[in-house]
Amino acid sequence: MTNKKSRLEIISSLTWNDLGDWAGGTIVSRGRTYQRQGRVSDLAVTDDGNLVGWVDGSKRYACKVVIDADGQIDSICTCPYMFDCKHGVSVVLECLEDLKKNRTIPEIKTDDERLEMLPGKEWNADSELDCEEEDDTMPKNQRQDFESFLKGKSKSQLIDLIYNLARQFPEMAKEVAERQQLISGKSETLVLSLRKEIEAVSGEPGWGNCWDEGGFTPDYSGIIRKLEGLLESGYVDEVLGLGRELIVSGSNQVEESNDEGETAMEVESCMPVIVEALERSTLDDVDKLVWALDVVLDDQFDLCSGFEKYICQEHPQSAWERFADLLLTRLQKFNSTGETLDYKRDQISNWTIHALEQAGRQAEIIPLCEIEARQTHSYGRLVKLLIVEQRYADAERWIQEGIQATQEKWSGIAAGLRADFRAIQTLKENWLVVAAMQVEEYVRRPSRQAFVECKQTCDKAKVWVLVRKTILNYLENGALPWTQTSWSLPESGLIQPGATSKNEFPLFRDLIDIAIFEEKPDQVLRWYDQCSAGSCKYGIEENSIAGAVQIYAPERAVTIWKDMAERLIARVKPSAYQEAARYLRKAAEVMRREQKLKEWERYLRRLREEHIRKRRLIEILDGLNGKPIMGKRVHS
Repeated sequence: MTNKKSRLEIISSLTWNDLGDWAGGTIVSRGRTYQRQGRVSDLAVTDDGNLVGWVDGSKRYACKVVIDADGQIDSICTCPYMFDCKHGVSVVLECLEDLKKNRTIPEIKTDDERLEMLPGKEWNADSELDCEEEDDTMPKNQRQDFESFLKGKSKSQLIDLIYNLARQFPEMAKEVAERQQLISGKSETLVLSLRKEIEAVSGEPGWGNCWDEGGFTPDYSGIIRKLEGLLESGYVDEVLGLGRELIVSGSNQVEESNDEGETAMEVESCMPVIVEALERSTLDDVDKLVWALDVVLDDQFDLCSGFEKYICQEHPQSAWERFADLLLTRLQKFNSTGETLDYKRDQISNWTIHALEQAGRQAEIIPLCEIEARQTHSYGRLVKLLIVEQRYADAERWIQEGIQATQEKWSGIAAGLRADFRAIQTLKENWLVVAAMQVEEYVRRPSRQAFVECKQTCDKAKVWVLVRKTILNYLENGALPWTQTSWSLPESGLIQPGATSKNEFPLFRDLIDIAIFEEKPDQVLRWYDQCSAGSCKYGIEENSIAGAVQIYAPERAVTIWKDMAERLIARVKPSAYQEAARYLRKAAEVMRREQKLKEWERYLRRLREEHIRKRRLIEILDGLNGKPIMGKRVHS
């Protein structure tokens, strides 16, 4: 009992900051709404002081919240998210409401069904739980009682029992009737019924509303069960035919749905039984591979990954031989102009390469890739194969051609080819050429990562000091590095980027980013102040700036975070208030470190007075003071 009281005391001392650090502001907000709507019921406390409750969402969920002696919070729930969800937050807040009103929280009973649905006392945040599969088997002790009860019945008593249950539960009666049809060999009726059920289940798009848990998700569990029944009874080809229909109708349903992927998951859950039907079907080995490939090629929503795995399994070499020939014929008949990227042809060529590998026909692969490079612009695939075979001269020739063909319309392909060229020069240890290419890439797309890569390569070539100077000059005044008098690197051999009219120099964002990376807070403020004076803050990450200067110039950091928060508050949206609170907490931490708490409290008081009508904002501001949510603590 002492342990339980101490846990309740820990819970009573929780702040909004504690809940935000645990679950995040958005989840806390949703959990708060759930608790206010009265969705939490039968709250109880375990013998070791943790919380268990029912929470009503789109379904009724069992939820358990564990709080250790250090105030660390973890929760597990029967909802799809399982861990640290809004249902867990609502349970904590319901407990705080009960404590505030001095309501007694009962101790959970030993036979409470939630203890069966959720892990027991041994669970904590570090427990290893299998999140991929749900264990829907009967508890061992319950199964033993069940078997003992049934073994004690005569055959006639068992028939009466099943008959009575079937009268009470229509689904059970339907299951018995379906099994009888399968045993009798009358599958036509069941196939027709299942076809209609697929049509009905796939006929309505799924939808969801994350704010109020409203929505609709189709349930394919009955279809899966019936397909499995047909398959077990030997109706393999019937299952495969129904599977094709299900894939088509399910894909159309996913396309029309507006949810978070729940509909796609339902359709995808049917695929294992269809793959098994394909494996056991009367089709020959090649036709099975073609059947699976056609499904994969038509799959726009990643529903059919099981068929990709099937193709990649072991198959007879004779099947691979014929499969490769069929795919080569498909490619020859494919009409591509080269004006667009033909992803379907590219997929077919990838599978053709795989089939040729499995058939032991490696000599045909590079000639095929050379043809396909010009048809689908898949230069990168060809170049990588040439690099593996150490045919560097051929690879460089195709890189040059590929860049010329793609740099205007498909810049991503050209960028990949330049990376391949750098890889070849790296293998040759041509560090000066690699360094020149890294600078060219930085000019094309400045970023911190590109700057770091420049530095790493130039350090190897021992030219970083001069290269860094040319990069900074470019960012300040737009002079391309290789046009500057101090430039001493060789030409890369590829097309160099030219000056662009899109850039307005200085490029303040990139100058600030470099100053942050090099830990030069004075330079961070120098460029930030110039940028602010010129009204060119687009793309400037002010949060990073404040974090970089908070020790060097704490008052400036606080001012930046305050300005960011107040701009968000002006949006008058709860989500913006949550984001504003993040920056206000950072400002508060600096003010506490600088021992200016009274000044900070005056600032918060002013915010409350200015926005007194914004109830949600006031609640969030109240959470910034670090005081317990319920205002007082429970003492043991």
